[in-house]
Amino acid sequence: MKTIVFNATKGGTGKTTLSIITTNALVACGYKCLAVDLDMVNHSLSFYYNAGIPYDEIHQKNVFKVFAGEKVADNTLTINDNLDLLHADVRLADFRSIETSKRLKKQLDGLAYDYVIIDTAPTFDNIIVNALMASDCVIIPVVPDVFNYQAVKYLFGKLTELELTCDVNIVINQYEKPRSDNQGTFRNQITELFNDDKELSQFIGARLSRSQAIKKYINDRNYRINERKETAKAYNEITAFLCETLSISINGKGI
Repeated sequence: MKTIVFNATKGGTGKTTLSIITTNALVACGYKCLAVDLDMVNHSLSFYYNAGIPYDEIHQKNVFKVFAGEKVADNTLTINDNLDLLHADVRLADFRSIETSKRLKKQLDGLAYDYVIIDTAPTFDNIIVNALMASDCVIIPVVPDVFNYQAVKYLFGKLTELELTCDVNIVINQYEKPRSDNQGTFRNQITELFNDDKELSQFIGARLSRSQAIKKYINDRNYRINERKETAKAYNEITAFLCETLSISINGKGI
């Protein structure tokens, strides 16, 4: 089992979008997955349970109860044959100051999934630390601007303090190509903040362009990104992202 955590201390970077895309791609390839939502503010993976699951069931089964000591298996919602969801709850805030950093890891150990995909809130507290300590791979989406640069530098400082041994990948998200090839253009200058930083540059991998196709995908459960003309660019970038960060090929199945 491999645990993938999407984390960034800056909001609006595409954590939820990439976690949903990754989850759906893995499911499409036949992998058994558990999606874990640790965003107590936005309930970010509502993309899945908005499919008609009754509120009472959502309220009764959630990640809050897992942090409280209940088993993961007793709190998951079945989305389809290959996907279970462990969704967020506002009460998770009660555990922000818990002393242990490995409660989530202990709960996830030994589960019969190929992948666990964890989406997190844009903050840094002990809930996030629990996610990071459980991770095999941390994916940090960033939008190329100064505030994101500050946020990712802050996060790297925290990762160093935690002495993690997991893989770390920075994904330049919502990238827009400069209208000019001049390296002095503002967009190029901002992107080069990341590329020229010796601490960060070795972890920078995939680049995902700003895309209407991805927006439609997140807002319409029936929309698919595949090799057809109108979604081909997004499809090629997503497949490159999955291959580079997770060594996963979706083999033309679409997402």
